[in-house]
Amino acid sequence: MTHISRRTFVADTAALAGMGLLSRRQRRSLPPDAAPEIPHRPFGNTGVEVTMVGLGGGSRFFLPVPDDEHGAELVRRAIDRGICFIETGANYGDHNESETRIGMAMKTRRSQVFLETKVDARDYEGAMREMERSLKLLQTDRLDLVLHHNLSSSAEVDQLLSDKGADRAIRKMVDQKVVRFRGFSCHSPQLLLDGIKRIEPQAIQVIANATRVPDVESEVLPLAKARGIAVIVMKSCGKGYFLPHNFTKPDRIDQYGPPSGALDRKDLPTAREYLHYALTLPVATVVVGIDSLDTLDAVSKDISGFKPLMAATMQSIADRAQVFKTTGFWIPGRG
Repeated sequence: MTHISRRTFVADTAALAGMGLLSRRQRRSLPPDAAPEIPHRPFGNTGVEVTMVGLGGGSRFFLPVPDDEHGAELVRRAIDRGICFIETGANYGDHNESETRIGMAMKTRRSQVFLETKVDARDYEGAMREMERSLKLLQTDRLDLVLHHNLSSSAEVDQLLSDKGADRAIRKMVDQKVVRFRGFSCHSPQLLLDGIKRIEPQAIQVIANATRVPDVESEVLPLAKARGIAVIVMKSCGKGYFLPHNFTKPDRIDQYGPPSGALDRKDLPTAREYLHYALTLPVATVVVGIDSLDTLDAVSKDISGFKPLMAATMQSIADRAQVFKTTGFWIPGRG
């Protein structure tokens, strides 16, 4: 295994702004051609702030986009819009398309973003290899956040916390200042609660949406808030940010099997409502898969002027989303 030497972090003004380390007043004093401001939120108790919406590097980013340069350009455009949080994973794509494309953008934009990736290996050697590969593909010498990806059982937690487990690898990278913060992603509320207590993460990535399936609102979010853990939301709008022009594509609908007659309803929550629902929760950022400039435009428009929703509005959106609670995915209306 290749030894990774101690790195230092870039400390120039652009880097500090992109990582959320500048105050709101300092961000306003940036040059006129700097990226437009998207509201920032504290990233747990880390002392860092990130944009309340991030670019999700999962399947909705790397599957529909035709080639690497198109993907890299979407990342650049998102950064131009002021998005500073970029999320990916060491094994996103059969050929690591997600990290490759993001890395192409990072070659010139690294100082402007807070960069997250994930490791799937549960052992020390495997996790170290994945992080080394991620550094190379992402064309960087530092990672702002590394998560254990998609924990699915207590046995996996046991393994990664063992003497030869992946958590030791991540902690070593933190000690070497190659990685700033650490945590895990998970789809199970019960395992999230267990993982918070055992792994003691600085950040977690969870599914949170208006269907309230899985339910992270009852216990997970309050516990994370009490412990100062940053919460990253994924799948706030299901498997993608649905737009009128792509709403009926088979790969967007038939694959997810909505209940019979569900799509005939006129009161389905819109993509904007799903997004605002998630943003109203006590979370640091909501990552959205960006598959096109149209989607980026829609997300940028829909977060403009965001204000936390009233409790009655949250309940209304949740009530209207319940038609999809058994599907595993939820489908915004055309509005």
